[in-house]
Amino acid sequence: MTDTAQEERAVAPTDPRPPRKGTLRRARGQSGPDQNSLIGHHKLTPYLLALPAVLMVLVLLAFPAMYASWGSLFDTETIGGEPHFVGLQHYIDLFTDPDFLWSINRTAVFVGGCLVIGMSLATVFAFALNKALGGLRFLRGITILPYVVSGVAAAVMFRLLFNEDFGWVSRLLALFGVENVGWFINPTWAMFVVVVAQVWTDLPLAVLLILGGLQTVDPTLLDAADVDGASGWTRAWKISLPLVTPQLVLATIWFSYSTLTALGVVLALTGGGPLGATRTLPVILYETAFRNFDTYPALAIVVVVLALNALLTLIYFMMGRRFDIGDS
Repeated sequence: MTDTAQEERAVAPTDPRPPRKGTLRRARGQSGPDQNSLIGHHKLTPYLLALPAVLMVLVLLAFPAMYASWGSLFDTETIGGEPHFVGLQHYIDLFTDPDFLWSINRTAVFVGGCLVIGMSLATVFAFALNKALGGLRFLRGITILPYVVSGVAAAVMFRLLFNEDFGWVSRLLALFGVENVGWFINPTWAMFVVVVAQVWTDLPLAVLLILGGLQTVDPTLLDAADVDGASGWTRAWKISLPLVTPQLVLATIWFSYSTLTALGVVLALTGGGPLGATRTLPVILYETAFRNFDTYPALAIVVVVLALNALLTLIYFMMGRRFDIGDS
């Protein structure tokens, strides 16, 4: 080697970073084990772990839905008779029946009222419980109590509360000169009582969902906004609520699903009356299946309820993605 070559090699810059293991391995002609072949890192591992849950969903949810969809295409001449294929005739009969269209109208009012009142109260209660300190933290635990009460028991309780003669609500209004409201006679007030009773039974889970989201909000963000002079309302509206958008969407889906399929409260409280004011889709489904014994038309109503649930859930997800700050 010449003196010039030795000098160039001495002054050549060297990379201070150590060579990567893969480079050394390739240089030595060795091949290391594939990372995917390690235990817990195989590509199929997540799918295998999720397989039991997927099978449970298919058995408990997908199969009944497919059975209802297929069964709605048949009918029988008599109870227990041989079913014959009728196609979409049940759906045509439903959407040309004024009673069924009226029940859709009543269901829309019922679900809309529950969503507006329920989500408003759930958000307020969640923020209040999030600020609960010390001995008041037990309130977070007892919030779930209304949820464990059956719908029929809740209906009986609200029936007594709104009784025109001795109900506490009627007595309280009488102190302010308001008498003879006619809670269960007036169609508007009957729907109002049913909405309040349903919200009372479904509120706890929605509160806990939103409260769980608020517990994950980074306190430093709120402290920084407080230093900048932001009010409590501004911090809640600009920081907390956008950060808990997924929880708000889940709570909305829960309220929508629960009210769209609610039967116990409505049936025990008003029975669909007065004058059909609270005759929602679950009520007409109950009457068709268990009073008139029209099983196959009832399956068509089930499919309509499932379709409405799926459509509303899709709308809620789209709205949630639009207002999610993570996508902005």
